[in-house]
Amino acid sequence: MLLDKRKKNGVFYTSIDIAKYLTNRVLYGTNGRILEPSFGDGAFINAIINHYRNNNATSKLKDNFFGIELQEEAIRKYSAHPFFDEAKIIHSDFIAVDPFPVDVVIGNPPYVGLNKLPDEERDRAQHLIELFGYKMQSSGSLWFPFVLHSCSFLRKEGAIAFVLPFEVTYVRYAKQLWNYLGKNFKAITIIRVFEDMFPGVGVETVLLVANGYGESTNFVNYEIFSDKASLFNNQAKKQNTVAIESTLNGDRPFVSNLLDRKDLNIFYKLRSKGVFLPINQVCKFKIGYVSADKNYFHPSEEVIDEFDLPTNELLPAIANAKALKSNIGLFIKDGSVTTRLFYPGNENVSANSRTYIKHGENIGVNNRYKCRQRTPWYITPVIEVPEIFLTVFGEKPRFYINEGNYIASNSLLCGFIQNGHINPRQIAASWYNSLTLLSIELRIHSLGGGVLVFIPGEADTIEIIDPHILDDLDENYYTKVENLLKDGNIGEVYLLGDELLKIKVGLKNQEIESIRNAVGLLRSWRNARLRKTLEREK
Repeated sequence: MLLDKRKKNGVFYTSIDIAKYLTNRVLYGTNGRILEPSFGDGAFINAIINHYRNNNATSKLKDNFFGIELQEEAIRKYSAHPFFDEAKIIHSDFIAVDPFPVDVVIGNPPYVGLNKLPDEERDRAQHLIELFGYKMQSSGSLWFPFVLHSCSFLRKEGAIAFVLPFEVTYVRYAKQLWNYLGKNFKAITIIRVFEDMFPGVGVETVLLVANGYGESTNFVNYEIFSDKASLFNNQAKKQNTVAIESTLNGDRPFVSNLLDRKDLNIFYKLRSKGVFLPINQVCKFKIGYVSADKNYFHPSEEVIDEFDLPTNELLPAIANAKALKSNIGLFIKDGSVTTRLFYPGNENVSANSRTYIKHGENIGVNNRYKCRQRTPWYITPVIEVPEIFLTVFGEKPRFYINEGNYIASNSLLCGFIQNGHINPRQIAASWYNSLTLLSIELRIHSLGGGVLVFIPGEADTIEIIDPHILDDLDENYYTKVENLLKDGNIGEVYLLGDELLKIKVGLKNQEIESIRNAVGLLRSWRNARLRKTLEREK
């Protein structure tokens, strides 16, 4: 299957060495029944054959092995294999197969959103999730119902072993899976390897092994390896025990446990002293407005002049984060961004604006999906003026103070101060330092390839220095921040904030360096490109 088609279908074939390793983790003999529910190019099949061959028991495979696959070319390859019973090589969507008893289910499920599946397959997967009493939006991935369904095949004391995307450790709907696994397996292990198991794909993966079906546990064994060589030689860099409850609480323990305890202790010490607090105690983030058509609803100066749109029906707006990159520092002042949002209101719409509305209908803007959901179609909903803006992408986000009373589109997060005794400057000073960067790494999820993306729920949990500690900073500090940001020196701004940590919080140079090293370590694990660079430099 071509790479582009494989990516579209969420198909990433497992290397034979990983397949052999995972097979050896769950196959202890040759008497159990084995199911490979999505065998694709056959990496796990070959690993299973190798295991049986090493035990001089390939004759047992006709009785013991079951394979399921949707791709016809894969079925043709293995249905006539001399080691297998053709009747046990099943051509089907795995979710559609009724459970039959096996002792081990092993494989690599597709990593594809349900919304990208044909209607019949998507509905089947959603129905299966509901049968387990769980819920998942169609944007969720097929691996979730796939793993649940696999467990339905297991006999008592059975085991599963899967290659899964790292998102299984933190996406919201996966909490349901962790709850299920803890209640139904005696032992659960997550294996994470710094070296990519899917080179060139940009999807970080982990190995999940769960044994002893029919029993329960409150913990996950977490094994961390530097590379595949150390994995195959069982030379773990770290081994921890993670409470399932911490995953259910959204703590992201499979990230924090990459760090040494001494690094985390600095973090925890500040929290226990009340120096560190979640930003939502002082500021609540929301996503910006959705206009439905950025060009139409943000008319250019030429269009404004052409239709002679009145100023009172145009709101100062930031349509995208790019508008803030040019010569804008900490403060977004009145007039520094010239974009306007067309916002005529519900009543007393001017004649010129009515002409522009008619123009929008003539070019079909009113037929856009979001426009069809609102009445009237030309009024952009949820217009609020925040005190703060935060960029959505990047490991060193830019924090702005909205002095120009702008509104902003969903390309930015909008911050609203919750505490009347706190001002935006104090929060900005609390934000720009390496402790915030560490909290970001611990709290914010990344897209494929490792790019951080800030969403309101996660952004609200980022911890910052209590702004009250920084209420007496002189104007010189903010001037330095303003100038550094205008020059594009975002990294220098965070380093400048570290000096405040020494003066205002009492952190020592060694503690600051420890925090920075922790940030660097988590970035290297998160960033696929950086991992590859470090691997090449070995």
